[in-house]
Amino acid sequence: MPSTRSQTQAAIDFPRRKQPRTPVAPAGAYRDATSNPTRVTLLPLSPGETVLPLSPRKRLGDDNLCNIPQSLPCSPTKQSKKENELLSASHKGRCLFFSEQPTTESPGKRKNLVPSLLHKRQETPRSSERSRLNKEPVCNQLFKQESTCYQQAKSVLHTAVPDRLLAREKETDAIRRFLKEHVCGEKPGSLYISGAPGTGKTACLSRILQDFQNELPGSKTIVLNCMSLSSSQAVFPAIAEQMGQQGASKVAGRDLVRKLEKQLTAEGTPMIVLVLDEMDQLDSKGQDVLYTVFEWPWLIGSRLVLIGVANALDLTDRILARLQARPKCKPQLLNFPPYTKEQIASILQERLRQVSGDQVLDSTAVQFCARKVSAVSGDARKALDVCRRAIEIVELDVRSQTVLKPLPGCKSPTTSASVSPVPRRVGLPHISQVISDVYGDRMALGNDRASDSFPLQQKILVCSLLLLARQLKAKEVTLGKLHEAYSRVCRQQQMAAVAHSECLSLATLLESRGILALKKAKEARLTKVSLKIEERDVEHALKDGVLVGNILAGGRL
Repeated sequence: MPSTRSQTQAAIDFPRRKQPRTPVAPAGAYRDATSNPTRVTLLPLSPGETVLPLSPRKRLGDDNLCNIPQSLPCSPTKQSKKENELLSASHKGRCLFFSEQPTTESPGKRKNLVPSLLHKRQETPRSSERSRLNKEPVCNQLFKQESTCYQQAKSVLHTAVPDRLLAREKETDAIRRFLKEHVCGEKPGSLYISGAPGTGKTACLSRILQDFQNELPGSKTIVLNCMSLSSSQAVFPAIAEQMGQQGASKVAGRDLVRKLEKQLTAEGTPMIVLVLDEMDQLDSKGQDVLYTVFEWPWLIGSRLVLIGVANALDLTDRILARLQARPKCKPQLLNFPPYTKEQIASILQERLRQVSGDQVLDSTAVQFCARKVSAVSGDARKALDVCRRAIEIVELDVRSQTVLKPLPGCKSPTTSASVSPVPRRVGLPHISQVISDVYGDRMALGNDRASDSFPLQQKILVCSLLLLARQLKAKEVTLGKLHEAYSRVCRQQQMAAVAHSECLSLATLLESRGILALKKAKEARLTKVSLKIEERDVEHALKDGVLVGNILAGGRL
């Protein structure tokens, strides 16, 4: 075959992974192959040597030996599967290295190649980890999430009387001075406490009476909730039973009143502190019951100190007008204003500080709840209820989950990591969900501005009453008709309306501020509602002439 390359071109030798048995090739063809098969060396050819084609495909039979180094004296020994894997892994990533001086490896190093690779294979992290796991027993197991922190938080957010009352220092001092002056000084008198629901009237009074038990050893305290009475006349038998009169329910009304008056003015009778909570429920025809009760402290030789509690701010001026003619019978007045957002936030934070460990509620969630509740009612009980319901939502979600924890008595690397006692904190979305689901979208969507004297929903209710009274040409309307008119006005203004039960709460708040007058009935829908201020003063009282003008200019309902 004719030569196709020049005389000075060098032969390139490449090692093969598996060495087949081949006959002995001419010595000049691979003069330097045995010295370093992994090196590329340029060799000058003598004029008499045969030059093979460059392409292996053009060679036939024994001529196709240019890339095969000197064969081994015998076939390679069989190796195990693991050794083959190690050797194949060791060849990965290898590349040709060109150098001028060829290097050789000693046979001893080649023989020790497999044992060293096996030793390195045994020292890998995966094998060491597997051996450690086989030696140590499994100490972790799935457990239900603990919810002790949530239960503790719910227990401190109850509506019972706390040990310390915040934001009511002024009112508490006034009640204490009244009791010291009249009970300790054995001087009869009367006190009327007014305020919206949830403003701390009953809580403050109950705490003070508990503290005064040691200071008033010779007195007797009677506390009645008028909501539990079947009628206004039932208050007299209830008082008689508390004062020790047997069979008082069988005595006629007039006779029972005379017996009570005789006992209250008898010599040697201890000072009696009579507390009538929800006193406006004693409203009756002619107001005979209320007049009788307020006249008892001013009987000759009376030993009674009367304390009445109700929502209406001007109950004594509006319902008991005849007391104005007798100045001695007129009670002292004490009003509890609604809580502000700062006061509600401080109440919630004070309760939550009683729980040890991390806080369950985020500070942003507390501030959000305080702002929304203060904008609608200023009811601290409602704020406590919102937070308690939000904690229940998170607690149910956490209880449905499982967590990997170490078994008792086992040492696990996971025990060194600190686990938070609060799996999940109550955030702003949970508070917003409770406000929206339970109390309506009005609290979640309402626009509350701290500078306004009246919340937006109360303004709309007053404007709806004014518009309805103009159309019906009546001063009094039922709460049911007022709620229907209020709902239509909210739809016209593209705002969320409150439910019927919340409408009564709004009307009660407006009554406590002297804007509306309520005449309660057996059914809430039949409660009579009327304006206590002139129509021309509504705009000035609400401090929002734009809203009043828009609603009144809206036409018929």
